[in-house]
Amino acid sequence: MSFKSTSHKALLALACCGLILGACAAYEAGEAPAAAAPEPPPPPELTEEQKIIARYIEASGGEDAIRAHTSMTIKGGFEMPAMGMSGDATTYSLAPDKTLALISLPGMGEIVTGTNGDVAWAEDPMQGPRLLDGQMLADARRQARFYVQLEYDDLYPEQKAAGETEWNGQTVHQLDLVDTDGNESSHYFAADTGLLIGIEATQTNEMGTMDVAITMSDFKEFGGILVPTSTLMSMPSMGMEFTQTVDSVTFDDVEPSVFEPSDAIKALLE
Repeated sequence: MSFKSTSHKALLALACCGLILGACAAYEAGEAPAAAAPEPPPPPELTEEQKIIARYIEASGGEDAIRAHTSMTIKGGFEMPAMGMSGDATTYSLAPDKTLALISLPGMGEIVTGTNGDVAWAEDPMQGPRLLDGQMLADARRQARFYVQLEYDDLYPEQKAAGETEWNGQTVHQLDLVDTDGNESSHYFAADTGLLIGIEATQTNEMGTMDVAITMSDFKEFGGILVPTSTLMSMPSMGMEFTQTVDSVTFDDVEPSVFEPSDAIKALLE
């Protein structure tokens, strides 16, 4: 055995003896050797779907800005070009799941749709008051979610990033979704800004289920949040388009009493 190898083994032995003696001394003194703190696990890698949604939240203003508000009032206009009709539109929303939309059309009257989190209803001069049920009720509840940007995982348990495509002349990231009722839709997020600018889905109403395409544009900042001030909804099967514009958005100014159903709706509930 060489001197070099002997010295190396001796040093190892001395080191081990030192560790043992140190441990014994600590034990005699009533002290246990301090255990090294475990390293925290690295954060999980975001999926492509989660990256798209996270970027959308940040582009909209960030989670803190979104959660800073608990209610919202949107005022603007509503137009149906094919029917030559236009009027004023006001929407009230209250966290977590209440909304009331009022559309006033000259010569026709007022169209009202709302949900208080439990029931959903609609009223207009043509069809009168009525309660929504089935898929219409489920859609109304889902669309009324105040913090919808932050609830994608709950509202859409199935998500798939489908790559890049185009929407309204812009390059977008397509996200294919399946909601809690099994309905499929596609959301399109602008590649340059991360904002949601398009939706393709199906909508159920009194006339049945039909395809709809929604285009959002002209984003402006209100209360720290970017809001589309122009929304175009197209229903190809009916050859109709609806446009809603936004003039003002105010926050934290809605009372719960706003979502109290009218007497006509209460009569239907009874």
